[in-house]
Amino acid sequence: MPLDDGLTQQQGMLLIRESDSAKHLIAYGVQAMRTAALQESTRDPVLTMLSIGVEKVLKLSLGLVHLADSRTWPSKAVFIAHRHNIVDMDRTLREQIRARASLATHRGCVDNFLDAVDHDPIWPEAAAALNAYGQQGRFYWLDALSGSPQPDDTPVGYWENVFNTARDASPELTALFHEAFKSNEAHVEYMLRLNHAAADSIEQWWAMVAMAGMQGVFGERGKSWGLDQHIVPRQVRDTPD
Repeated sequence: MPLDDGLTQQQGMLLIRESDSAKHLIAYGVQAMRTAALQESTRDPVLTMLSIGVEKVLKLSLGLVHLADSRTWPSKAVFIAHRHNIVDMDRTLREQIRARASLATHRGCVDNFLDAVDHDPIWPEAAAALNAYGQQGRFYWLDALSGSPQPDDTPVGYWENVFNTARDASPELTALFHEAFKSNEAHVEYMLRLNHAAADSIEQWWAMVAMAGMQGVFGERGKSWGLDQHIVPRQVRDTPD
């Protein structure tokens, strides 16, 4: 039975297409992080996929909240006003989830994910890196080449902050870091676990958004939307080589 929430059938199909784009960008960006042999060769592909995918998920989530409250999808001008500011949109979305948590079918599920993200030291660095890359960093070297260097840190610096934070937040990773200089095998093990720690943080944030949707925080349409986002990471990981 079609949902009576103000969206036309065509808008519903467009929402599905945009959601598909967002979830696949994040899923394959995270998968590339987990399997990266060298950060140098995977940094820009991963940042490109994740900065776009995370921005799309944020705008879709905020759009669903607006739809649930007003029975209309936000205008293009609303999304233009957000620009590519992932940090601000993430802050706004988490504020909305907190304010609307009482709408959840099982509030504890939402609160647990929200608390985990709120106390995750890695996610703020990841959000800052994606924010910088999405707003200007993707053209950092091109702007410098053109004689108009950007004042902010390089994409390399922002991305290194993510992994340095992941290392420093984990005694196990810190110990492995010191062992990594002793053998190639130890270095490979360290990099694998470091990649997974950073990827886990991004996937945890994504799972928080999906759970809020599934539990009804983003309205009735958000329930199926959240479920659709939730199952994708497992599908990508389980894809045969």
